[in-house]
Amino acid sequence: MNVAVLKTPLIEDHTVHQRFISKAGVLYGAVAAIGFVLFFWLPDAIMLQQAHLQWWWAKLAIGLVVTVPVSAVIGGLAASMRWSGLNMLLWIVDGVVLAWIGGHVQFDGLSWLARLTDPYPTDRVMYPFTPSAAAFTGISMVIGAGAGLFLGLIALIMLERAWDSSTKKSGFSVKSMVMLCSCLPAVLLLGPLADFQINSTARSALIGISQLIEAARDPNTSLAGVGLAPMRAYRDRLSPNYTLFWNGITNDLARSSIDAQFDTGLLLRCPFAFNTASTCADLGKELTDWMTQLTTVGHITCQDCQVRVQRDTRRWLNVIVPTLGQLQSVKVLKHQGGWIYMRAGFDSGRKVDCRFSGDSRIVVDLCVEAK
Repeated sequence: MNVAVLKTPLIEDHTVHQRFISKAGVLYGAVAAIGFVLFFWLPDAIMLQQAHLQWWWAKLAIGLVVTVPVSAVIGGLAASMRWSGLNMLLWIVDGVVLAWIGGHVQFDGLSWLARLTDPYPTDRVMYPFTPSAAAFTGISMVIGAGAGLFLGLIALIMLERAWDSSTKKSGFSVKSMVMLCSCLPAVLLLGPLADFQINSTARSALIGISQLIEAARDPNTSLAGVGLAPMRAYRDRLSPNYTLFWNGITNDLARSSIDAQFDTGLLLRCPFAFNTASTCADLGKELTDWMTQLTTVGHITCQDCQVRVQRDTRRWLNVIVPTLGQLQSVKVLKHQGGWIYMRAGFDSGRKVDCRFSGDSRIVVDLCVEAK
């Protein structure tokens, strides 16, 4: 008997087996990430879309783009480990990383998207990752570690079973792919629990304001009876076509500020604190008044205004305002969520843009002449 002939298939089989397991690990990690996205961000996106939120799809899209390749790489590394202990450790890391990304997309991800679409990009962060957000993300990471442990235990069994069910050419059969989907129960647990820790606070504020608007719009609702009597002043302009903007949230995550822009031109700012929606204020009127003051006299003239102009901006306005001409128009240039850009137009054809940021204390930190 030729010994070389017997040895060659065994060596080839081991190489093919290891290559298959590594690919299976990549796919297993990718499926785990997709499952996390579907259980964590998809329900959130659906509810935010129903609440008329600007960028309701953003966290879902960013999360999908980031988590799938990261989890796939970790899965491939884990599958290539010869020691099962390292294999398990990497899957635990995968669960922790998924939860960490989930927490940061809510703040850093949306801030990054806002910067991409900002007419005047800045290094400032629109939605800072607060200590309370870090704490809730940390809780989710602990849960993610537990989910990762289950992912690893399942992987030790199911990757080999996927190999046993592979095609004659060592490819992935339908049964092999079903085996790789066995990770979904672990992320099914992680997704909703992380959603409760990370997404629910901001989402509750947005849904609460949307419900307030719908109640105020309903002609059959007695506004006085439901504590919304001040909303009567806006009722004629509360159209069904509106967009909510997440203006910001306090460090303790207890209070949020939500803006509502209607196609009638009405712009409201609505506070939400301790699970309660409050009556909205006409932010559009205030912004128009403030912008008019800034571009005609160079500073804020109203008494007790909840707006502050930074010193450099005030100095620039004092120099440029006398040269602009007669003010003709003031409008919202762009609502970015945490920041609002106003534009003033003059009979000379020149334009000035100013950025308003903040909630209860609004800051004007930029005014420039538009090109």
